[in-house]
Amino acid sequence: MNRRQMLSTVSALMLAAGLPATVFAQDAPPTQGGTLNVGFISDLRTMDPLQSTQWTERQILFTIFDRLVDLNPDFSLKPGLAKSWDFEEDGRRLVLHLETGVTFHDGTSFNAEAVKWNLDTRLDPNGNSSQRRQLEGVIESVEVVDDATVAITLTEPYPPLLSLFADRAGLMASPAAAEKWGEDIGSHPVGTGPFKLGEWTRGSTLTVTRNEEFWQEGMPHLDAITFNDIPSNVVGIQRMMIGELDYIGHLTPLDTKLAAASPEISVEPSAGGQWYSLQWKWDSAPYDNPELRRAVAYGLNRERINQILWEGEGVISNGFTPDGLWWSTDDLADYSYDPDKARQILEDAGLTGTKLQLAAPSGDALRRFAELAHEDLNAIGLDVELAPVPQSEYYAKTVAGEIRFTPMRWTQRADPDGLIQYLFATDGTANSTKYSNPQVDEWIYEARVLTDQDARKALYDKIQKQISEDLAYMPVGFSREFSALRAEVKGYTPMPDLIPRFRYFWKDGA
Repeated sequence: MNRRQMLSTVSALMLAAGLPATVFAQDAPPTQGGTLNVGFISDLRTMDPLQSTQWTERQILFTIFDRLVDLNPDFSLKPGLAKSWDFEEDGRRLVLHLETGVTFHDGTSFNAEAVKWNLDTRLDPNGNSSQRRQLEGVIESVEVVDDATVAITLTEPYPPLLSLFADRAGLMASPAAAEKWGEDIGSHPVGTGPFKLGEWTRGSTLTVTRNEEFWQEGMPHLDAITFNDIPSNVVGIQRMMIGELDYIGHLTPLDTKLAAASPEISVEPSAGGQWYSLQWKWDSAPYDNPELRRAVAYGLNRERINQILWEGEGVISNGFTPDGLWWSTDDLADYSYDPDKARQILEDAGLTGTKLQLAAPSGDALRRFAELAHEDLNAIGLDVELAPVPQSEYYAKTVAGEIRFTPMRWTQRADPDGLIQYLFATDGTANSTKYSNPQVDEWIYEARVLTDQDARKALYDKIQKQISEDLAYMPVGFSREFSALRAEVKGYTPMPDLIPRFRYFWKDGA
């Protein structure tokens, strides 16, 4: 598969989802200067892209670092630090042709040696990179051909690799900075991106400032971006109404009512919604009991959750893939709301009164979700206790196995392997449920190396059906989300992964 074929394949994938094949929008010639104030419910832990796991960190990482491969708003691939690429040797060798004349923020050169260091460090078993498990078993070796060319030998053909390079695994960090700062590199990130880290006051604000030496002409437009921790979206919108904040994302329909009341604020729909579910430790009691999982599935009033969280604008789903993608399927186990059936399952299995602790993270939508699930599950005969957890701690504790039952949300990736292997393979990078089915593993690793889309589709249909029957997660559906922007904020284009590309933002009249 050559670069043109790869571009066509991914572009067609997202066009099938009804997303526009457009470039990043510009309202008018951008104004240079000004500071953008962003409000978000923060769970920041590190600015080291090799170690990062928190979803919210990516919106900042994408301003400090560039990726080898970039994405258009339709999720088609476009050049990043790799200006072009070729698959050779029947897909077992990927050659990246790099931009030249690019420097890291510390003045050192971005080149093939830097790419090799970034990939080798991610693959190092002693390096503890959060992306190692995504890349090991895929990349056999990385070779410097010349200063501007890298050749990656693969263990077998792996078409989704370019999609990985368009996410965290493709963020290029300075090797010299990593050597200088050692374990403290997460507080001193150095990339090639349009912004540099300015000041980080943990628990309060993080500011990035313009990189005057940025390699893309005319970019960035802003002088700085300040990310402000907010306790809730409601508080954030109130701060936006008095001009303290310029942008807030991930608003529910309910959140938008307050924002829409101000003529100075525009509300823009996101390109898609996050997948919401209840996550449990599938391999540990009592969640390892399929009858308990079935009772929860039938006892959860998902339409009520949709009405309260998303004013009925969300999409209830028995799976984790939205309609319209080439790997979407409707051949899934159905868990329509039936509280009487749920009570009977519990009674027959001797599980009535089972005590469960449901983590309630402090983020607005997740906290409300937990409260609604708490009411539904107690109503069918379970004894569920809500356990408050700070937003900054809940995902890390979930990954560590300290939290065994919690609401969860994920965004889509540009290739099905990016989420399916990530969450559902026994050795998946983010398989914090510890779900394991050898047959599913076999299908996942067969599908990820195929280039024939129809053959992949047949396998992904089987995978998704089996996962729904096993209830690895209790799926709820896809949210309806919005972003709020003050009138002077320009350059916003919704992305399917819901991560705002702040590098393209500007402020009118700055």
